Amino acid sequence: MGTFGEYIKSALSSIKNNKGRSFLTMLGIIIGISAVLTVLVLGDGMKETVNGEIDAMGATTISVNLDNTKTDKTFDQEAINQVEENLKNIYGVAPSFTAWGYVKGKHTQYEMMVQGTSEAAKEGGSVKLAHGRFFTRGDVEDRKPVCVISQIAAEKIFGYEDVVGQNIELTFDDRTAEFTIVGVTENTPQDISYAGYGGDPYFIGSAPYTSFATAFNWNIDEFTSITIYLDSEYKNDVLKQTRSVVENVLGIRGENAVKVSSGYGTDQTTETILNIITSVVAIIAAISLLVGGIGVMNIMTVSVTERTREIGIRKSLGARTSSILVQFLAEAAILTFTGGLIGIALGLSLAFLICKLIDFAFVVNPLLIAIVVAISTAIGLFFGIYPARRAAKLDPIEALRTE
Repeated sequence: MGTFGEYIKSALSSIKNNKGRSFLTMLGIIIGISAVLTVLVLGDGMKETVNGEIDAMGATTISVNLDNTKTDKTFDQEAINQVEENLKNIYGVAPSFTAWGYVKGKHTQYEMMVQGTSEAAKEGGSVKLAHGRFFTRGDVEDRKPVCVISQIAAEKIFGYEDVVGQNIELTFDDRTAEFTIVGVTENTPQDISYAGYGGDPYFIGSAPYTSFATAFNWNIDEFTSITIYLDSEYKNDVLKQTRSVVENVLGIRGENAVKVSSGYGTDQTTETILNIITSVVAIIAAISLLVGGIGVMNIMTVSVTERTREIGIRKSLGARTSSILVQFLAEAAILTFTGGLIGIALGLSLAFLICKLIDFAFVVNPLLIAIVVAISTAIGLFFGIYPARRAAKLDPIEALRTE
């Protein structure tokens, strides 16, 4: 046995001559690799799906708050426009405020929460319309008294859903104003939950912050917080820019008065939790890999015992100890490498079927595949060392005496 190619040829020949035993040896590796890979792919799919759901729920916003203990600066209209102009890859910027009051229905009065925002809220992805439209930039600039309400609010207030064009009376701080409904949004879990079902219901609506502030005599030049609407694809880039842009616009660099938060924090927390869950389950699944490796060691030990006389003959003919060692290691590595490839195919197939059944994204990381192949081969080498060393250290005279 002088060359590496001869080692491989000899190992393949031995595997071929003992097909049943070789398959049983690989079976533990196949099950272990497929189990680990299935769990990891499902974990990646779960993270992709959950993060997508978070984005769909409005994670594509960044909130900027000013610490009034460190600065007396506020956001006026000019500052808001400058922030919007200096930030790239965003839909728009709006002041953040919520007002609690009442809306008059056909037979009674309901509590209502109105979110003052801009047209950018529609582009942020958190608003889905069932009827009509969202208010426009022109509505915001012209301070038009328009609003949008949810489907369930429309049904409770008017008795039917498509109420576009209808007027409602809103009362806040003992002031009442009439707003025209230009759109009806699809119900969200929040809308349905807040609508009551047994308790005192209250509804959620949105209106241009300018028209709302004008109707109820609120100052719109002293906001301490704003919301930035953007595509989740650019979230990290915009986060890096935001603090610096706001500090420059307001002239408060170095005061540490700007606090920036977003759905990114939620994503990170969720991803950390999902990573922990995936890791724990993967470790449990990896136990089968350990069992498979022990199976390789056992079978290879049996193989050494069965081929003791063959080893004695080779060593008596001049085969080096290292040659015997490499031959048996090559056999173990081939078994586990082949088992690993079969396990990968089986694992990906199982993961694909499960992802389809439970509606998870099917995400395959090529690096993960390479690592799994490397692990399966490493297992063969690690657990093949003991029987290989045992074979290499056999005394040729004692080996030849074995019947």
